[in-house]
Amino acid sequence: MARLLTHEQVKSLVSMSDAIECMERVFREEGDGRTVLPARLNMKTGRGWLRVGPATLEASGWMGFKAMNLVPGAGVRYQVHLYEIASGALLAIMDAQHLTTLRTGATSAVATRRLARPGAAVVALLGSGVEARAQLEAMHADGKVKTARIFSPTVANRERLAADFRDRFGMQAVAVGSAEEAVADADLILAAVKSSEPVLLGRWLRPGSHVNSVGTARRDQREIDADTFERSARIIVDTKEGVFGEAGDAFAARERICMDDVHELAKLVAEEVPGRCSDAEITLFKSVGTGLQDIAIAALIYQRAVENSIGMELGEFPYLKRN
Repeated sequence: MARLLTHEQVKSLVSMSDAIECMERVFREEGDGRTVLPARLNMKTGRGWLRVGPATLEASGWMGFKAMNLVPGAGVRYQVHLYEIASGALLAIMDAQHLTTLRTGATSAVATRRLARPGAAVVALLGSGVEARAQLEAMHADGKVKTARIFSPTVANRERLAADFRDRFGMQAVAVGSAEEAVADADLILAAVKSSEPVLLGRWLRPGSHVNSVGTARRDQREIDADTFERSARIIVDTKEGVFGEAGDAFAARERICMDDVHELAKLVAEEVPGRCSDAEITLFKSVGTGLQDIAIAALIYQRAVENSIGMELGEFPYLKRN
């Protein structure tokens, strides 16, 4: 029986720690070759766009898709449709804004476990939106934050975010006046901005640092520069096709790097490729998200919703045309 879940209901059902462990499982399943991930459909619609990303988790028994649409001046809407493979039944339709934010932060945590140096770090956060917040929350949930320096061009936004993390998590978090000031001497850099020009420059990175870049998912966006790619001894992505096809900064850096040296996170989790090999290496994780991540966490949310009797039951929807 299908279930409808709103944004607030989704937020009540899973934590960041839940999401991190969920992403660990889905990347292991992907690494085992038990998933199907077709290319996302990107379609221009008026002045905006519609994107649909299907995925199948064969071992776990889930399939579905996420649809998102953007209208300039209005914003973005996200939804996931979750199905059971065995019966083909639609199990849930859920708002996917929070789901997307959670899995983005959690995916970075999975990569950071393998690419950053051990222990709590001096963290630089570039950005102050929901994705930036989720990046820092994920690092905190996984014990990776000693102190945090936060930069966003809007003074009020960066100060508000720093204060929120001090109040909610007891974190040593301060707002700073430039991206370079945030990155100086940082061990871990979190970039989550929407920009047409790079905000993080590779020349600022010190040996041993790790970068998570999650803010660019369109060709007209630049978050990190080509030097960041070129200086990185390890470049890991969640999907090579998606990152180098959709993220403008990655697309622009293709001629500066050897694509054979770029590997997907599932292979890193499956230990088919090495993670950090020395304390001096600079490492990079670049993400645009995948349908596998969306469907995996949607399945967890659905299971929690059933356990807690949350959501509106839609009955036998949609109609089943029998063979």
